[in-house]
Amino acid sequence: MTAHAGDTLPPSPTKRELRLVLRRRRQAIGRARRNHCERRAAAHLLRWRHVRRARRVAVYLSVHSELATPVLIRSLQRRGCEVWVPRTRGPREMGFACLRPGARLRRDALGLPRPARDGALRRARAFDLIVLPLLGFDGDGHRLGNGAGYYDRALACRRKVRRPLLVGYAYAVQEAAEIPRDPWDVRLDAVVTEHGLRRFR
Repeated sequence: MTAHAGDTLPPSPTKRELRLVLRRRRQAIGRARRNHCERRAAAHLLRWRHVRRARRVAVYLSVHSELATPVLIRSLQRRGCEVWVPRTRGPREMGFACLRPGARLRRDALGLPRPARDGALRRARAFDLIVLPLLGFDGDGHRLGNGAGYYDRALACRRKVRRPLLVGYAYAVQEAAEIPRDPWDVRLDAVVTEHGLRRFR
């Protein structure tokens, strides 16, 4: 992808500046490229040994210009994995609801998809692995989200334990030289793009 007006970053950009530029980069990806990237990213992640051993995985339901997850979700379900998806509860909290094959979806108060019948919610520590959406990531595993803080609060358990593994799921063009960090930010264990899987220390 070539740079265009509004696609360059100032020195030491703020999170807000990064979000504006990285969202534009993601939105500029054409449909055919999106479909290719969805298939390639899913293939890379499904080959990872930690995913092959996982029994309970949380995956976001993609919206707008996010790297799509339907191929990944269907593949995990065919392998017999329990797939759970984010479910907001109130203005600040998020849990995860079970997504059964063929389940009907509806929109929540934020306009995000969720199972129409989601039953009991589980916390992040219940999973072997969580696949996270993001706007940006850097070479040290720092993630830039949309700014609402749902994942940061849900993943606060990671400050004390190593489970679950956290995997960012993104297009390669979403990589930034450095993501500004706050004390509550939680680092990724790995990131998957159409180019492959990268582990972080």
